[in-house]
Formats: sequence, structure tokens, C-alpha cells
Amino acid sequence: MKTYAILLLFLFSCQFSAAQENNNTLVLKAILEKYYKTEKPVYKDRSQLLYLYCSQANNNEEIFEAIKNRKLPDDFIKEIRNEVKTDLAERDWSNELNTIFETDKTSLKLKIKACLDLDKYHEVSKKLNLNNQRLMIISKPLYYSKSNIALVKVVFYRNIEHNNGSILLLEKVDGKWAIKEYLNPWST
Repeated sequence: MKTYAILLLFLFSCQFSAAQENNNTLVLKAILEKYYKTEKPVYKDRSQLLYLYCSQANNNEEIFEAIKNRKLPDDFIKEIRNEVKTDLAERDWSNELNTIFETDKTSLKLKIKACLDLDKYHEVSKKLNLNNQRLMIISKPLYYSKSNIALVKVVFYRNIEHNNGSILLLEKVDGKWAIKEYLNPWST
């Protein structure tokens, strides 16, 4: 009987993990489609202007500043607080990005090529000596367990200190995540 209970618990956790990964892929795809929409495909000798940061950035207190004037369920805010405090594990977007590349019928793969870490971005940026390149940093998505809403922080980093970002409020409609609102946008 114990073995049966352990097996059920394992299967449930695997399904939750797979669902979470699928949601991450769909959220990433919605964000990439939005921000890479106007980017040109990168062919030989064409400069890439927007790069994707490989790591999923950890969330911080900025999330709470962004949602303080927004009517969100109290239990969602509690879930977020708990996750921000406890979810400090290193994760990257590689699996999700590969899944998107395998199934994408648009030119996202030609526009993104691959994700970069910060050192590689600085190396490429320094080599090209251009000031119009940006590194898009996407945080770990925060999902509401009782509804189809999520929060994700997106930041654009540039070497010349003209950085900007926002917290995205996303909603899942008909199996796709869509950006519904930009919360607490900022720029330097």
C-alpha cells in the first residue's frame, strides 16, 4: 500500500512538473513573439540587435511593488511571496527554447539563434562595438494555481545604461498565454 501511495505521489509530481514546463514554454513563446516581432532574421554579416539571456532570473520584491495597485487574489499574492522567498534554484531557458525552435513555424529561430550568458553578450557586444544591442532577461514565471494568470519580469539590458523593463501580467486563453498588461514599466 505504501508503494502504491509513493507511486501515485511520484506520478502526480511528474505531471505537475511537465505541466509547469509546458506553461514555461508557452509563456516564453508569447514573450519572444511579442519582442522579436520587429527584429530582422540574422543571416550572414547581419548584426543581431536583440539577444536572449539563457538563465531564468530570480524574482524579487519588485514584483510586489508592481502589483500593489492591482486587484489580484490575496492567495495569489501569498503564493508569489512564498515562491520569491524559496525558489532560488538556477534554471535556464534552454529546454523551452529548443521546444519552441522545433515547433515554431515563424522565423523566431532565425531571429534568436541561441541564448547567451552575460559574459558572451559582453564579448559579442565589445567585438561589434555597437550601442544598439540589447540583452533580454526574463524572470522565472509566477503562476496562480487557481486560475490562468501569471506574472513575468522582462528587462532589457544595454551596455550604455539605457535599460528598461516591466512586469508582464499574462493570461492563458484557449491554451495560449497572452500579455494582458504591462505593470510598473521603467527605464533609465
